[in-house]
Amino acid sequence: MSRRRVLKGVAAAGVLPLFNIGCAGFGQGRAVRIAKGDKLRVALIGCGIQGRTIINAVLLEKLVAIVDPDPSQLERMDKEVAALNDAACSANYAGVRKFATYQDMFNAVGDGLDAVIIETPNHQHILPALLAIRRGIHVFLDKPLVLTVAEGDLLLAETRKRHGIVTQVGTYGHTFPSMTYCVDRIREGALGEVTEVWAYDDRCNSVYTRPGAVPPPKGMDWDAWCGGSPICDFYPESSDQDGMHPHGWHSWIGYGNGSIGNLGMHIMDVAFYALGLKDPDRVTCHDAQFACEGAWAYRDVFEFHFPATERHGEVRLHWWDGLKDGVPYKKEFVNKFGLPHKREWLNIPPRVLEEEKKWGFEKDPFYKNGVLFVGTKANLWFTHHGGFRFMPRSAGWCMPRLDRPDDFNYRRNTLPHVREFYTAIRERREANDNFEYGVPLAKTVCLGNISSLAGKGSVLAWDGSHVTNDAKADAWITKTYRKGWNPFEQ
Repeated sequence: MSRRRVLKGVAAAGVLPLFNIGCAGFGQGRAVRIAKGDKLRVALIGCGIQGRTIINAVLLEKLVAIVDPDPSQLERMDKEVAALNDAACSANYAGVRKFATYQDMFNAVGDGLDAVIIETPNHQHILPALLAIRRGIHVFLDKPLVLTVAEGDLLLAETRKRHGIVTQVGTYGHTFPSMTYCVDRIREGALGEVTEVWAYDDRCNSVYTRPGAVPPPKGMDWDAWCGGSPICDFYPESSDQDGMHPHGWHSWIGYGNGSIGNLGMHIMDVAFYALGLKDPDRVTCHDAQFACEGAWAYRDVFEFHFPATERHGEVRLHWWDGLKDGVPYKKEFVNKFGLPHKREWLNIPPRVLEEEKKWGFEKDPFYKNGVLFVGTKANLWFTHHGGFRFMPRSAGWCMPRLDRPDDFNYRRNTLPHVREFYTAIRERREANDNFEYGVPLAKTVCLGNISSLAGKGSVLAWDGSHVTNDAKADAWITKTYRKGWNPFEQ
């Protein structure tokens, strides 16, 4: 059956019943079964680095199916589970079915699923999410949720039609105790009125020159991996450059969203959460430096302007990433994953470095990515990994080290955002980091991509879904899809 027919078949069934929170699938019987304590039946779509990273948390429930177009990734998942050496995980993995495509998986076992966890490259987020939502299946979708602004609007519109679907964004720091504490202090007024936020990331893209193409790995369904994006060359990982698969796709336009797409939702999450930010009304590009045709910039500097609302005053959110101005974009300065070798080569905002010096943190500096809140009473530095510092100290206690909470051990414990997803399903409530909250942040990330393409000096007016003062830039809110893969034509 074609991919288009799969989606049309779901739509042809008519409007799905509107269930109470927690009632997944096509009937009340499933909710009753879950309420009795039966294991959730879960499918994991995407078995690369991210899928393997969270597998121990996924296996708190029964894993029915795993999906990846690369058979070697499916085999690596078997080894990853075996390496856990955990009887409960092994029991929840036993009998798992393996598929090359999520279309085949939904056809085979979709009616029996309670939840899906999607850990695919960004260009393969929207279609499996829609297939799940239209079947009444709860959805955990990794950041940045979507590839384009238009996909964000579609995802939220489809979610709103299906009352009772639990949705969860894969931003793990959202559920950390450090996040809760800092958000509460900001909302209580510890910083006064926040007027500026400086967000920064240590990553460039990972492509300084276009690598040589080779055939895809044996047995891999490269057509399925490319999905709605063009069939591109396969670039393998080498000793000095990341490959297109399984990780380097972040750097390529049409497949990933660059540095801001890779970590922007993690880093800016605290600002959106604490201040109640939604949609900026303009974005200014102060710098955007490109090196390789078809790849995202290796340095970006944006300024998002958020107008005053009932929840916050006027806020300017700055985004800086990549290599500092004057540092060559070469392998001598950047490793294969796009990380500069030295901290002094990072594109850290001068305002952040000034704060570091002012409070005597030069010997114990801020982490290589994070957020600085500038308030009328106090300032706060925060990283989504768990560290934070109030300045002055009287504004709140500090956790300068990057000690992660006990339940953020990748191997032995449960990642809290996965646990939150499962708990929300069982408690018949919304997850605290759901699509209603996450899509505006995801669209802001995509607006950053548009600003980068518009180039240094551009000032784009924004109404939440469209650029209103530049028709060329507005065309970048969406993309061209290959036949049979367009989510807007299903």
